[in-house]
Amino acid sequence: MKLPILFENVHAVAVDKPVGIMVHPDERGDEYTISDWMKEHYEVKGVGDVGREGIVHRLDRNTTGVLMLAKDKIAYTTFKKQFADHTTRKVYRAIVEGNIKHDTGMISLPIARARSDFRKRTVVDMFSKDNRGEEREAITRYKVLARSTTDDGKNYSYVEVYPLTGRTHQIRAHFRGIRHPIVGDDLYGSVSGRNVAPRSMLHAYSLTIQIPKENEGKEEKTIVSDIPKDMQESLAKLGFSC
Repeated sequence: MKLPILFENVHAVAVDKPVGIMVHPDERGDEYTISDWMKEHYEVKGVGDVGREGIVHRLDRNTTGVLMLAKDKIAYTTFKKQFADHTTRKVYRAIVEGNIKHDTGMISLPIARARSDFRKRTVVDMFSKDNRGEEREAITRYKVLARSTTDDGKNYSYVEVYPLTGRTHQIRAHFRGIRHPIVGDDLYGSVSGRNVAPRSMLHAYSLTIQIPKENEGKEEKTIVSDIPKDMQESLAKLGFSC
């Protein structure tokens, strides 16, 4: 597999993750992953967990965009601390169902595993009865970039999303929690299926992070991934001009 490289130095590489590939293996299969790609292209033995060499954060299988990878232990330690401390700045783009009323907002709802489906996370609020296990704080800010109404009267919003915490499925669960699921995300209740979008319309647009320099010290970089073709096509299909 040839992955588009957005940034690279001696310590790290950032790739433009395509749709349909897992970042690291899970216990249910042996398919090719980005961790496998790292082991094929770099000497990353001992860089992170066994089977997850080079991986410091993850994107879901059907989420595209910026993925930062560590080529050595210096980068791995540096990146893991930043993600744990929430000092990176992550920006996503998403198309969601419905007309979000306010131009900006914040979703602050704890997330836990869903009782109804082991694959899912669910928000924990006074209306939810689906959660089990540990509740974890989760905060997501967002800004509405554009709104659209299709010929059949359905409303959609194109949003920029700023997760302040990094929980599993956080953005997907949070927008489902406020009744605006991401278009094409069947797992989280999207009713706009394959006729509107070929996948969940969520894209990791940019990542701002401190990266170890080739000699010594660190430098802050903002790495950007352009909106992929399938998302541009869905935006056009839904009547967005952006």
